[in-house]
Amino acid sequence: MRISKYLLVLAVLLSLPMAASGQQKMGYIDSNRILQEYEDVRDAQAKLEKETRRLQAEYNVYVTRLDSMQREFDKQRLLLSNDMVRTKEVEIQTLLQSTQLYQQQVFGQEGELYRFQAQLMAPILDKIDSAVKQVGAEKSYDFIIDAAGGALVYALPAHDLTVDVIAQLRRNSK
Repeated sequence: MRISKYLLVLAVLLSLPMAASGQQKMGYIDSNRILQEYEDVRDAQAKLEKETRRLQAEYNVYVTRLDSMQREFDKQRLLLSNDMVRTKEVEIQTLLQSTQLYQQQVFGQEGELYRFQAQLMAPILDKIDSAVKQVGAEKSYDFIIDAAGGALVYALPAHDLTVDVIAQLRRNSK
């Protein structure tokens, strides 16, 4: 990520002399604003929230069962034989491991929820990329930089293409 930012800054700096002489045209977008205003993103977020609630409910079943088992064990511990104590401790440990594994598989970095979000967002990001390319081609821009990426230090508002990209997305959706 850092390398790509440095390469972007380097490309911008190298292109400034050419842009100053009028040979190249640069513009920028605000991808955060595009994501906020694009209807398809809101739909995807609603689906993601619904799936998150469903998966959280499943996870809560694990946690509740584990908590219940632990409380029951704590109440009965003094009444159980040593063998039964060890057996219950193993059961609790097994359920704890299952709960942690479920949490990792569903909510972890490469978990089910992450994959679901990527699946929802891939076609949307493709549409946004296509709209950016269309706006860039139609308006003859040589460079379009994403202001949300952190590599932009200054830009004239006249070069903000965010509204044009949102309009293009809306035209493409119809």
